[in-house]
Amino acid sequence: MRKIVGGFFTVVGYIAIAAFGLWGLVIELAIIEHVAGFWGMVVGFMILPLMLTVTPLYALIAWGNWFPLLIVYGGGIFAFTMIGVGGLIKGDD
Repeated sequence: MRKIVGGFFTVVGYIAIAAFGLWGLVIELAIIEHVAGFWGMVVGFMILPLMLTVTPLYALIAWGNWFPLLIVYGGGIFAFTMIGVGGLIKGDD
């Protein structure tokens, strides 16, 4: 029973990574396209790790918009917490 419950939490975590990651990517590309235009979005997509880190902070500081920060950082915290809880519940095999 522990493996089933632990596996459920782990699967929820991986689904959350995919969902929040894709949602955050779309939001961040839209923010960069709004600020820097199409070519800025292309360059931002090429330097993806920097874009994923800085864009939510830019939206918070420049526009006062918490939403991208909650999606990217909050979604990551939620997802990795679920994966960790699933691993703790499953325990050692």
